[in-house]
Amino acid sequence: MNRPANKTILDKYYEFKTNSIQSRKMRKSSLEYFFGENYFHYQDHVFDIDTKLLLDYHNFLKKRDNITLQTKKNKWNILSSFLKFTMQYYHAHKFIVIIPSDIINWNGNHKIASTNKNIIITPGEIEKLLSHFSEGNFKHYIIFRLFAETGMRKGELIDIKLSNVDFTNRHVKIVVGKTGLKYYIFTKDFAQKLQLYMRMREELDVEYENLFLTKTFKPYGIRAFNLILKRALKNMGLEKDITTHTFRRSINTHRKRLKKCPNEICKRLIGHKTNDVNEESYTIYDFEDLIELYDQYDPYQEVSL
Repeated sequence: MNRPANKTILDKYYEFKTNSIQSRKMRKSSLEYFFGENYFHYQDHVFDIDTKLLLDYHNFLKKRDNITLQTKKNKWNILSSFLKFTMQYYHAHKFIVIIPSDIINWNGNHKIASTNKNIIITPGEIEKLLSHFSEGNFKHYIIFRLFAETGMRKGELIDIKLSNVDFTNRHVKIVVGKTGLKYYIFTKDFAQKLQLYMRMREELDVEYENLFLTKTFKPYGIRAFNLILKRALKNMGLEKDITTHTFRRSINTHRKRLKKCPNEICKRLIGHKTNDVNEESYTIYDFEDLIELYDQYDPYQEVSL
């Protein structure tokens, strides 16, 4: 039986594991550490991988002091996921490898992960930031107002399709995300501006259905928004380590502090799974309830976005 090429096996893995462009890029980037020329650089066939080789690769990862411990573990877990998939999908080729677990450890030197988890962007700072974007780039204004009003993750925003926007029920439907199907509500005021952007976007004759596209009419990469944000903050003279995730943490914090929003409702509005909400069977009444809760606990009512 002829062996499939490594590229064929990898492509099949990406196809089965995710429909998300960003998730696929993340998996490719992780496996690049194993196959890539500038890294471990495994060049033989996937079916020739054995346990000794995996131990050598683990040792290679562990000794790299320029990446964090979490990054090392992520890359190891993606390779393990790839090998488990391959053993099952290509079972007819009798490919079996024992993936070491109990005998490995991550003791060693690791890059210290930087964090901005304690940084919050205030309602006033959001107002100034969005004003800055509105004066320079309408698309960027729409993107960052959506971040501000919903707190959605950047991977979720990147994957939004035109058909995912519902103006009747004032929400963006997220089909592929960290916690599965969810709905992010936006304000009535923003709906008018988003509709204007949508009309401009629908006039583009392009192959992608993504709501937001780059200047070359392709989906954004996972790092693009933080680079845009960093440049805007520098131009404004706002010296704060603000990223797209800061909007998520901030709206949750402001709902609790400024609006005294109960924790379960905060979770529901930010897209976390809750025990009493069946997100896969929403009705018109569920959307009305969600919109009412969103408006009641909107922490940005006192500023002009």
